[in-house]
Amino acid sequence: MRLPDHLELLLTDEPVLDVYAYGPWRVPDGLFEEISARIDALAADPRCAGLTTDEHKLLTLPASLVTAEIFGILAFLPGGGAIKAGSWSQLPERLLYRHLLNPGPLSTRMTRWDAPGGRWRPPVDWLVEAPDRELAISLARDCLDVLEGIEPLEGRRKALLRLYEDPPQCDTGLPKLELREHWHAHAGDDILAVVPELMGPVGYLEWVSAGLLAAYEHLVTVAPRDETVETHLTQLLLQGSIEDVPAELAAALGEDRYQELRARFAVERRGFKPAAWQERTRAWLLRALVAGAADACRAWLDMAMRWVATVQGLPGDPWFPKPEWIPVGQFQTDLRRLFAPRRRVINPLVDALKVEPVKEAVSKVSPEPVESGLVGQPEVSRALAELSGGGEPVRLMLVGPDGTGKRDAAQELGRALNLGRDPVWLTDNLFAGQRLSDAVGKLHADVRECAGERLLIIEGLDGIVTDPGNGEALAGELHRLLAIHPDLHLVALCDAGGDERIREVNPVLPLRFRIARTRPFDAEGHAELFRRALRERGARGTRHAIAAAGALLAATPPVQTLRNARLAPYLADLVVDAVRAKTEDGAELVVTKKDIPDALDTSRAEGDPMTELRDLTGLDTIKKEIELLVAGTYAARLRRRSGLRITPPTRHMVFTGNPGTGKTMVARLLGRIYKKLGVLSSGHVVEASRAHLVGEYIGQTAPRTRRLVERAIGGVLFIDEAYTLTQSPHKSDYGHEAIAELVKLMEDHRDDLVVIVAGYQREMAEFLAANPGLDSRFPKQLHFPDYSDDELVTMFERLAAADGFRLAPGVTELLRGSLRRVPRGKSFGNGRLMRNLLDVAVANQAQRVATAARDAQRASLVKDAAKNTAKNAAKNGAKGKAAKNGAANGRAAKNGHAAAIAAPTTEELVTLRAEDLPPLLDHPEELVGLYL
Repeated sequence: MRLPDHLELLLTDEPVLDVYAYGPWRVPDGLFEEISARIDALAADPRCAGLTTDEHKLLTLPASLVTAEIFGILAFLPGGGAIKAGSWSQLPERLLYRHLLNPGPLSTRMTRWDAPGGRWRPPVDWLVEAPDRELAISLARDCLDVLEGIEPLEGRRKALLRLYEDPPQCDTGLPKLELREHWHAHAGDDILAVVPELMGPVGYLEWVSAGLLAAYEHLVTVAPRDETVETHLTQLLLQGSIEDVPAELAAALGEDRYQELRARFAVERRGFKPAAWQERTRAWLLRALVAGAADACRAWLDMAMRWVATVQGLPGDPWFPKPEWIPVGQFQTDLRRLFAPRRRVINPLVDALKVEPVKEAVSKVSPEPVESGLVGQPEVSRALAELSGGGEPVRLMLVGPDGTGKRDAAQELGRALNLGRDPVWLTDNLFAGQRLSDAVGKLHADVRECAGERLLIIEGLDGIVTDPGNGEALAGELHRLLAIHPDLHLVALCDAGGDERIREVNPVLPLRFRIARTRPFDAEGHAELFRRALRERGARGTRHAIAAAGALLAATPPVQTLRNARLAPYLADLVVDAVRAKTEDGAELVVTKKDIPDALDTSRAEGDPMTELRDLTGLDTIKKEIELLVAGTYAARLRRRSGLRITPPTRHMVFTGNPGTGKTMVARLLGRIYKKLGVLSSGHVVEASRAHLVGEYIGQTAPRTRRLVERAIGGVLFIDEAYTLTQSPHKSDYGHEAIAELVKLMEDHRDDLVVIVAGYQREMAEFLAANPGLDSRFPKQLHFPDYSDDELVTMFERLAAADGFRLAPGVTELLRGSLRRVPRGKSFGNGRLMRNLLDVAVANQAQRVATAARDAQRASLVKDAAKNTAKNAAKNGAKGKAAKNGAANGRAAKNGHAAAIAAPTTEELVTLRAEDLPPLLDHPEELVGLYL
């Protein structure tokens, strides 16, 4: 019996901030002192001069309005009524200590906790007293900036910053409450998902109620409780000293449940004793804790506290709930009491009264608990050990990022179960696009085949369940099959967050599984993977080399599917090849620390991309625009280092222009440029077209678009001819669905993804108008003009030189003259035309020099034949003038032919002549159709 790995920090004496909705977090040394210094610097900013208040009850008066604002923000950021615990959970006291009126002693007890209310709301609170309202809003945003770095609060802090970056169009001089309503109504769904309090008290109550019910239903499956959900909610109201059932619960829980609560309230109120309820609840949570549901217990406590605080605050913001309402402190004490390391002494009666167990015959071989060979996945390893030796049917859901060992874990479990037959693997692609009856029939057939006989592995269960076509029906069918076939062994593999996506479709289905999560590898895990990869390649590494490789791999950004566990073999191949090249044959391959590179460039890009950009032919306007983007990024970095406010720009772009004008080439360089600047983590480019995004049937487009974007995260997604997504005449076309999904994903991953859409200028303008969110997502539009004749000739020369050829005199003049007469339009190939012309010229030159070489070879054969004839004549005794004349004629013929035909020289082999250019240059208008 042990805690999940991410909660073991609670058993230590480290400085910990434990926001229940996030989890325990070790506070980095010196971070709070740094943030305190930032707060002091902002309060001393000249803009804040004279902005004070005498009304704050906890700060030294006169108090800076900025300090008072930060005090409110610190209470709001954990969540309205949310639990904030841990030895360093006193955020206002620690960060504003020098500003407090009566600072008390700082607690370092790990079981300390509080649940702040949700009074502060953007845009301003105390700063509303500032005479200049626009300055007040700007300072409120700066208050959020100075709090950067507190990891459990970062998600909500960044969401609020996005709201400040895109404020509503309204009068800033409105009264505080009216101004606040405008801002909250303007918040997008992505912000509300992280800061649900902005939906208002009723909306927040509905959000909290959903989480509370989900946590309660999960807990009663592991620790049954003799009460209904309605009784549970009624007693929570009574525990919170609520005098009546608030009418707002009708909106949050539904009319039927609201009426049930009202009917029960009067009955439960008679004889209700808060202390007895609290003890019963503590015992219930303790049973769930022992059953391994620590996370579910914490979720229920957090939601119950928010629920009481929100109901208490109606019709306004959540109140600061009292500690005695919900047994949070008792739960934290019980957690440390049960799981903290403790000393053990052997009772002498253990040996004195020991009874030897009676050995019984075993009818069949039981599966042995598996000793997992997984690296860096303790939660999964523990689950495999418990499930493989338990004798009960396996119902395991493995959730985590790609490349973290989920498939390996499923295979290990299959071997440990020893069922006698190989597992059956199903993937989401097997169900995609099928009729519902066919999909259900397949699921039934596979379950019947595996029940009691084989392990069934469903890879991508979250994709199957969330399919908008058949997903919900298949989820319900699978839930029924698990009940019908109690002897079925089932393992489901899901991406990170897959269990939550399944829960949104079918809340009961995840409860049927033991859920184990994989996680990205840390430096230690990468080091072990690298050590194993070396061993597979017949090499070994020193201790320092293994550690250096682990640190390097942990710092290496992923590129498409090259991520997590797949990075170690990639590095091992590079290192072992280098070591083998310098090691004598037969000697042991030993990798030392100096063999480990300082950086691992998985994109294999070399050279300076800015230099390559400047060396491109033409594109002067494009080069200038990109230089401005680079300069803006440098300037933002300097401002950030100076502590100034910066607004991260939207870097998605539109490239317009005809084919062959360099759009794809510039996109590739831009990815490398942004990687070098630190804007993108990998800088790789994923090139796509309509076919990569749009599916052939309903439900396929969104997942296909999502997978494409996931491949591009960390780099550039380049979509060529993007306008084709909106040009289909068919009503059933899914191009608009792809655009909608793309718009959402662009916003979700804006910090590490650049999307570039390209195409003809007019068509791209129509494309941007097809979706209201597109134009604002692509603020930068770059037009690639057609190349001039001189630029095309220069490009031809550079392409030829890059391939090892030079141009004979007269070639460029002939090419320039023909280009001058070529009609320009959408079908003109620009640089692509020059590439294709060069390929034709090289082919013609190859034919010419090959013919010359064959002629020279034939001449050599004639020479050898004449020489042999003369020798044979002399050998046979041929005498006299006739023989001499014959030999002389042979020599003359030989010498004359050799003089006429000679093998091509080295210079001729690398020279392109005018005659090598396509003969159609006499009719240049034909170039467009034949050489594109």
